[in-house]
Amino acid sequence: MEFTYHVWATQKLLGHLKTLPREVFHKEIQSVFPSVERTLFHLYEVDALWFSRLKGERLPVEKKMFETVEECELDFSDLHNEILEWLRGMTDELVSVSYMSSTGEAFENTREEILKHLVNHGTYHRGNVAAMVWQLGEKGVSTDYIYYLRDKQGSL
Repeated sequence: MEFTYHVWATQKLLGHLKTLPREVFHKEIQSVFPSVERTLFHLYEVDALWFSRLKGERLPVEKKMFETVEECELDFSDLHNEILEWLRGMTDELVSVSYMSSTGEAFENTREEILKHLVNHGTYHRGNVAAMVWQLGEKGVSTDYIYYLRDKQGSL
């Protein structure tokens, strides 16, 4: 799976969220996370964490929340553009990356494995957001991989 799918799907979801009533973003709900914002913040924080591991850095996320969908969209765009730029310069996906987990355990995975994890993690939490939006009485948007492929094919 391509990282560009993750970027596309995140942008598509955020674009859809901007069409919904503003309160949907912060509305408390019984789910994996207490709000759409908290779910997306977690996704952003994890994307930033894994990117820092890929680069061999320790980069804590300084912000604590998103005030608006627009702020969330801008921060994801900045982060994902930085990752895409880094990926363009990457020559070997099979290079191993050593890192410490949040509990202090040492692990090693290839860049390819980490990127696949990022995409899969994003898919899982976009699914959480889709369920939350539906619970709040709004319609969702499909971010399935096949729609990405069709969209990509249509833009060729």
